[in-house]
Parts: sequence; C-alpha cells; structure tokens
Amino acid sequence: MIKILALQRESHVAPGVPSLSVAARITEVLEYLESIGQVSFTSISESDDCATAGVNWSDVLILSKHSSSAAVKLVRNAKKRGVLVVYDIDDWIFSFPTYSGAQANCKSLDLIHELIELSDIVTVANLKLQQKLIELIPTTILVPNGMWIEKYVTLEQPGGLEAFPPRVVFTNADFLKMQTSKDMLLAALQVFFLRNPHYILDFYGDPFPEIFSLPFLHFTNRMPYAEYMRALISGRYQFAITPLGGREDQDAQEFNSCKNPFKYLNYGAAKVPGIYSEANIYLESITHEETGLLTDNSFSSWIGALQRMASDQDLRQRIRRNAAEDINENHHIKKSANTLLDAIKARLSC
Repeated sequence: MIKILALQRESHVAPGVPSLSVAARITEVLEYLESIGQVSFTSISESDDCATAGVNWSDVLILSKHSSSAAVKLVRNAKKRGVLVVYDIDDWIFSFPTYSGAQANCKSLDLIHELIELSDIVTVANLKLQQKLIELIPTTILVPNGMWIEKYVTLEQPGGLEAFPPRVVFTNADFLKMQTSKDMLLAALQVFFLRNPHYILDFYGDPFPEIFSLPFLHFTNRMPYAEYMRALISGRYQFAITPLGGREDQDAQEFNSCKNPFKYLNYGAAKVPGIYSEANIYLESITHEETGLLTDNSFSSWIGALQRMASDQDLRQRIRRNAAEDINENHHIKKSANTLLDAIKARLSC
C-alpha cells in the first residue's frame, strides 16, 4: 500500500484560512483512492510540529502551490529519505492580477522555483496551464479536476426541489474577479434583487470591499470543501452566478485563462444550474443553454440572464439534468485519481 502525505497550507488569498486548492485538488483525490484500497494517506499542515514525522512515514509527499520555507525544509528532508515529491499547480502562481488580494513577492517566487526543482513530478490542472509552463517546466503531467459525485449525491437523487423564498448562490475566493466590469455586475445584482425582493443571495467565500453595497447578500465565510459541497446540495438553490473577467480585462486575461472551471464542476455535481461569464474557461467547458447559461459581461446581458434563469423553470431543469450528466461522464474524480496514481506508481517503480 502506497503511503502518501498531503501537505496542508494556508490560502494565498485569505491568510490564516486553510487552502481550498489542497482540499479540492489533493485530499479529495487521495480520500477517493483510499476508499478503493489503492493508497493510505494522511494530511498535515506544513507548520505542524508532526509534519516531519509524517514525511518519515510516507512514500510520497504531495504539495499544492506551496511557497514557504517550512515546505522547502520538509521537501529537502523527504528527498534525503528517498520520498517521492509531487508538486501540483492549478493556477498561474508566478504573478497575480490586480484584482487579487494575493501578493507575489521575490521571496515566495524563489521558494516556489526551489520546490519545483526539488520535485520528482509536477502536475497541472489544465492544458492551457501546461502549455504556459513548458519553458519553465518542460515535463508536467496533466491531472484535470474531478468530482467525487457519489460522495455527495447520486444521479438518481432528484434535483429541482427549490427553496422558497428562492435562493441564488454565489461563491468566490479572493476579491471579485473582475476589473472593467465590476461596477456593471454590482449594478446588475442591485437591479435584479430590487425587482425581485423575495429572492435571497447566499454568498460563500472571502469578504470583498463591495460586499456592503449588496444588502440582500447573506454572507458565509469559506468553509471546508466537503461541508461546502453539502451546503450547495442542501440549499436547494434556484441557480448560481459565476462572474469572471473576460476579454475586456486585458491585464488579467492570461491569468484567468489558466484558471479552472471548478465552480461549474461543483454546481453541476450539486445539480445547481448556473450563469457564467463568457470567459475562456467557461466557453470551453459549458454548452450554452444546455449545461449552463453563458453571458457577456455587460449590464444588459447579466440582467437578461438573471431574469431569464429566474423565470424559466424548464431551462433550469434542463441545465440541472445535463450538467449533472456531463460532470458524471466527463469530470468524475476517478479519471484524475487514476492519472495521478499511474504517475506515482511509474516513478516509484523506477
């Protein structure tokens, strides 16, 4: 049985809060592999006193966008012991757009580069990121994001049982991921909820400066990944909104194109129909009016999409059904888990 240590860290954009990337990208996959008898794993914070003991116990150490001296120290110890080191990247971590609360500094970048150089395997979450990294890291392994659907819901479980008063869900880590269109989005939300005062907007994530301009918003700070997934399902949401800067945000376009459509995976698995900005990551993963509603980042388009989703129950039901099937068929966690496991086994056997 392969013994794997997943190294935890705090969020890059919300200091003092555990990273969601580690949970969604690493521990969820390892828990799935453990459930089918392929690995034994444990998860320890990079700052925990027992992290060294965890390294000594393991055959494989997995990190996700770590950038600390503590992580470097643990990786160096792992290398001395012959422990296989895997470094996972699911964002362009070498610079951040101006909308982000994260700060890329020379010290962190130096530590990231050192961790990558020490690693035996570097995994990436999408093809765009893999292509952009090729000059820096010639050999990477594509491990796409996946959903462990049956952990939370089954395809046979009925969808469409909507709460009343109707609820809309909005999830966002960091600040609002828009620059040029941010005021437009806030105005569109204010108009929609003014016209529909019985609607409630539930927000999960990190507080952002403009939050006080949305009095209809019910704020819930970020929570553990599994708890969040269960909240999506139990909320009986009428629909979700996922704004993201597109072509209009030239400074952030390259960064945003390296992101992952993880919100679509979450909402699709939870059978929550969604409205998504026409950013590349959603244009490439969503079929308009079938698995989601795509909108350009203009006031009229967002207002139209919000009102259409609210008024068209048949559209919501079709998107619920199709998105759930798409996630199960094309984005199940077994695909990413098997890819990661195969890569680890191949290196351990060398």
